[in-house]
Amino acid sequence: MDNSNPLVVVGVCAPERQSYAAHLARATGGRLISLIERMPPQAQRSISVSPEHPSVARMPSSTVADVANGLDLLHLDLANDPQSSVICVVDALHMSHDLRDGEPLMEIVGEGDDRGDFGSRARRAASYLEVASLICFVNWEPIPTAELSLLMAIASHLNPTARVRLSRGPGEDLRALRASPQDPRPLLERAGWVHSLNDEHDPHMTDSRVATLRYDQPRPFHPGRLTQALDDIDSGRLGTVLRSAGFCRLATRAGVLARWDQVGSAMWIDPLSSELEAATTAQDLAFTGVDLDQHGIRSALDAAAVTDDELTAGPAAWRRFADPLPAWPVDVEELP
Repeated sequence: MDNSNPLVVVGVCAPERQSYAAHLARATGGRLISLIERMPPQAQRSISVSPEHPSVARMPSSTVADVANGLDLLHLDLANDPQSSVICVVDALHMSHDLRDGEPLMEIVGEGDDRGDFGSRARRAASYLEVASLICFVNWEPIPTAELSLLMAIASHLNPTARVRLSRGPGEDLRALRASPQDPRPLLERAGWVHSLNDEHDPHMTDSRVATLRYDQPRPFHPGRLTQALDDIDSGRLGTVLRSAGFCRLATRAGVLARWDQVGSAMWIDPLSSELEAATTAQDLAFTGVDLDQHGIRSALDAAAVTDDELTAGPAAWRRFADPLPAWPVDVEELP
C-alpha cells in the first residue's frame, strides 16, 4: 500500500460507504477504522485520539477510515493537508434525492446542533462532495448515459479539483487516484463555490444542462424581498438550484457579514466572525444547478437588494425593515 497518507471514505449512503471502505482496506492491506458520531472508550483506546476533539482520530498512514460524521472529517488533523485523500462514495441511484433531501441527520439533538436542521442530510451530501479528492459513483450500471453525464457534471461543478469516475472497484479507483496529479488545495478550499468566487471555476466534466454562476452585488439585501426571491428560486421556475454558497449582508443586520449556505430547499444564513465585517462587497455568491435561468436568478436577487431611495435613507432606516429571516444569537454585535 502507498503509505503517503491515510485514505478517508465518506458518503451519506451508509451501506455503500461501509462496503466500499471495507473492500478498499482489503485491497490495500490497510487497517479499517470507523469514525462515528461518538466513539466509545474502547475504540478511543485502540487508536491515538486528539484531546481537543475526542471523537476524532489521529490516523496512521496505513489506515482506511470510514467516516460517518462530517464534523469528524472537518476536524481531522489532515483537514488542511493538501495530500489528504478523501474518497466520496456516491450512490448514483440516489444522488439527486440526496442533494434535495429535507430530512435532518438526527431526529433528536441538543440545542444548537444543526444535525437536527431541515435539510442537514442534503447539506452533508454536498459537503462530502466538496472536500473529496476522488468521487466514485457506485450502482451506476442501470442509469442511462445522459443521466450519468448529468450527475457526473454536477459532482465536478461542486468540486472541480476532484477526479470523478464510475467505480470499477476500490483497488482500480485508488490506482486512478494515485495516477492523478494531486491538487495543492487543502480540503476546505476544494469546493466549487470557492473556485467560483475566485474566478477559477473550471470543472473537468461538463454537461450542457449544468451550470455554475457567480452573483455579486455591492448593496445589502432587504430581508423581506430576499425571502420572496428565495421562494421564487426554490419554486423551480428559474431552473433547479442544487447548491449555492458564499457571503451576504442583510440591510437589517448590515454590520455583520454572513455565510450563505443552501442545498436543495434548505437554507442557512449565519453570522461570521467580526474579522470579516470590513469586507466591502455585500453579496458574493455562487449557484450551481440544472437548466438554470441565469438572467432570471440575477434579476430576482437584484430586486431583493436595497433600492436607490433605501440606500440613501441609510442603515438607521434599514433597521426598521420587516425581517422574517431567523434571528441570530444575541451575542452577535453589529457595527454602528
